[in-house]
Order: sequence, then structure tokens, then C-alpha cells
Amino acid sequence: MGWLWSFNSLSLVLLILAAWRWGAGPERACVAALAFMNLGELVYHGVFARPAIYASVDLVHLFLDFSVAAIFVGVALKANRLYPLWLAAFQLMSLISHFTRELSAAIGKIPYAIMSQAPYYLILLVLAGGLWRHARRQKRFGPYRSWRRSSSLSRRDAPMRPQSG
Repeated sequence: MGWLWSFNSLSLVLLILAAWRWGAGPERACVAALAFMNLGELVYHGVFARPAIYASVDLVHLFLDFSVAAIFVGVALKANRLYPLWLAAFQLMSLISHFTRELSAAIGKIPYAIMSQAPYYLILLVLAGGLWRHARRQKRFGPYRSWRRSSSLSRRDAPMRPQSG
């Protein structure tokens, strides 16, 4: 499993560098969430010297997945981008896998491992693609807003409608 950790680390470092160079707020927030998750997992496994648990739900992984899902959902709701919706969806799949495992003992270790880990690699691909699209759009059309404005207009900001009499 050493090559997998090396791949994850290299991918994350490249995404961090790309987000720092070409990204804006949403890209940096998403990369920071992934860095938090990876560092949290590294510290957890390093401090407790314990391998990943698939026979039952690991509460630390549940917490990490929940935290990253909350960040991705928040970014997806506020960012002026489409790809964070995909990040949130894939992370929610990983989060739901923990509840599925807890509710059904019939789910084996391997399906649980796949359900909880596979979305991470899709997240890496989507985030890399989102960064690329953002950089391409910015190069082509110039700077644009990173975050959406509030969707509801206040009465003060609402356009005046002519009064019908």
C-alpha cells in the first residue's frame, strides 16, 4: 500500500500547488479540505499505530469524512463554479458508506473499503479538472467572481416595478 500513499501525497501536493498558482477561493478551500483530511488521517494512524478498520465503522474516519463533506457542501452552495457540486456528491457517497456499514452487518470489508475510499480518487480527478477549467476560463475571459451573491434580493435592492392602476 506504500505506492498508493505516495500517489495520494503526490496528487495532493500537485493540487495544492495548482490551487495556489491558478486557483481562487473555491479551489483553495477544496484543496485545504483534502489536506485537512489527509493530514488528519496521517496523524491518526501515526499516533495510534493502527491500520484502517473495515470490520466496523472507524469514528475518526467518519469525523474526517463528515468535516470534508460539510466544507464541500458549503463551497458548492456559495461558489460560482459547477464542479464543487460533484465534489460534495462524491464526498457524501463516502460519508454515507459509514452509515451503511453500521446499519448492515451484511456489507463485507471489501465493499465497505471500496465505498469509503473510491470517491476520494474521483474527487481528485474532478478537482483537477475544475482547476483546469477555472484557469482556462480565466485566461480566456479574464477574472470573474469566485463566489455567488445572495440569491434573494432585499426589498431595497429589488428593481422597481411600475404600479398598475
